[in-house]
Amino acid sequence: MKKLFFTLIALLLSSVVMAGSLVKISYSNQAELEKLFADPNLIIHHYSNTDVYATAEKFDANTMVMIDENAFQDCEVYTLLYGGSEPVVVKGPAMPLKNDGAVAIFNKRARLPQRNRDFPVVTEENNIIREMMEQVNMDSLEGTVQHLQDYQNRMWNSDNAFNVSDWIASRMAALGLEVEQQPFYANTWTGSGQAAPNVIGIQRGTLYPNTYVVCGSHFDSFSYEAMSGSGTCPGADDNATGVASVLESARIMTQYDFEYSIIYCAFGCEEMGLYGSEAYASRCQQEGMDIIGYFNNDMNGYLWGDVIHIDCIYPESVAPIGNYYMNVANIYFPEMPVQHVDLTYGDSDHTSFNNHGYMGIYPFEDVEHESPYIHTPNDLIGPSVTSFAMSQRYCQMNIGCLAEIATLAGETPMVECNPVQNFHLEYPNPGREMSHVALVWEAPLEGSTGTCQKYEVYRNGSFHATVEHGNYALFGYNDTIEVGEHVDYFVKTVYDDGCEADSETLEAIGVSDNVNEFANKVAVYPNPVEDQLTIEAEDLQRVVIYNQLGQQIASIDKIQSNLTLSVESFLPGVYFLQIISNNGTTINKTIVKL
Repeated sequence: MKKLFFTLIALLLSSVVMAGSLVKISYSNQAELEKLFADPNLIIHHYSNTDVYATAEKFDANTMVMIDENAFQDCEVYTLLYGGSEPVVVKGPAMPLKNDGAVAIFNKRARLPQRNRDFPVVTEENNIIREMMEQVNMDSLEGTVQHLQDYQNRMWNSDNAFNVSDWIASRMAALGLEVEQQPFYANTWTGSGQAAPNVIGIQRGTLYPNTYVVCGSHFDSFSYEAMSGSGTCPGADDNATGVASVLESARIMTQYDFEYSIIYCAFGCEEMGLYGSEAYASRCQQEGMDIIGYFNNDMNGYLWGDVIHIDCIYPESVAPIGNYYMNVANIYFPEMPVQHVDLTYGDSDHTSFNNHGYMGIYPFEDVEHESPYIHTPNDLIGPSVTSFAMSQRYCQMNIGCLAEIATLAGETPMVECNPVQNFHLEYPNPGREMSHVALVWEAPLEGSTGTCQKYEVYRNGSFHATVEHGNYALFGYNDTIEVGEHVDYFVKTVYDDGCEADSETLEAIGVSDNVNEFANKVAVYPNPVEDQLTIEAEDLQRVVIYNQLGQQIASIDKIQSNLTLSVESFLPGVYFLQIISNNGTTINKTIVKL
């Protein structure tokens, strides 16, 4: 029931009903993009490298370009068209300005990917991952491309496209994956109806089955000749090569166990506007799926020149996964040129994931020199797919990126680490005109698998300060807090092997800056005390008692007059009394003796 409740809430949030105008707003950096997403006047539906497309409740002619004064009032989709001097948006489904470059914009709220996801830092080859890469077989890749090419036509709603979906599902099922064919509806410029379903295959992780790393490709093809009935759309490079990479990755990686789950996707109806990947990524967001990253496979068989290379396409909003891809390439194939580029004349399925809050990238054959035969009857092995060695390398990179994140089962070292010792709080001596608390602790016990690097102080659950580790008997941190304020502190010990250990959490209470004046009006006696302790103060409200470790052991509220307190159950030692009245707050140091 709880899962259903949150799913319903997500569905309500993603079903946008805000009235307003559909607008385009340009931005120049990540900070500006984040500001736009936080603007309550906007609901962003789609963003590219330079622009957001949003419903605006209030139109600002100085910063916005009007697209439609009544957003989504009489249409369920807009189409972003590439191919001219700059992208344009038209109402409803629309034919591309060239033989590529249409993206559907839906009445859904986009979500910005969170950039605090930590991707592995790869410093050396993993022998088992290299072994997996070496298993990528060019004959296997070519066999898949040839099979898909032989359909001649994989238009999004054709019988062949449905048959291809079934064939891919059977291939994934034979590998032991959990297979689903996800149906979805598409409203395109060539017609509307059910598209050939997406194929989703899941390889469950051994330790973290509900956290995923995803790779995908689209299996549909397109040409104007096929649409008119005068020709075919064999789609060898676009995108049988991508499907081949996904299936070959699955063939190899299912022979191994990983700690995190891996999802292998084949999407339908990409050519009409990314409909298939939009349907899946939207569902992932609604269900709250934890996806670490998405790696797109779309066109990797046309080699321009003599050197295998990769153009990696992604917006700045997902730079961490882009940097990770470059890192993997540099370790496993340091001789291969890889560069980050922008794609200004089209798009692919990674954008669906980016717009639903997941980091996705698109390794591409060549932005300047892609196959000139895509979306024509000549997208065939030979003229369009010229190098299966290049396809092999792209598949090897797909495997490497997936495997380094998913983590081979049993490879994660068992790490153990100890927290700090004797963490306690110390207050100012009575009479000092200060409102501060001192956090004091000792170094952890020996026996941790890593070496202690530093201590992080957390205040009310948020990072507050860093104290460097050193060869000292005691460590400390002084903090200032408001008078009467209650603040929780704990200390996190950070080790070089990634292990972290938290201390217990202790509560501090701010001491009055006017402690001298108020302290003179407070009487605490006898001190030292053996059995009965008396506290006298005008308008006494509350007394909180702490031991010398800063741990609260008692709190007395609703005091009508002076307080007499039995300490017979207290252990001998030093205690701090926080005495609170309508006239101020002070800390009193009291000694309990045998």
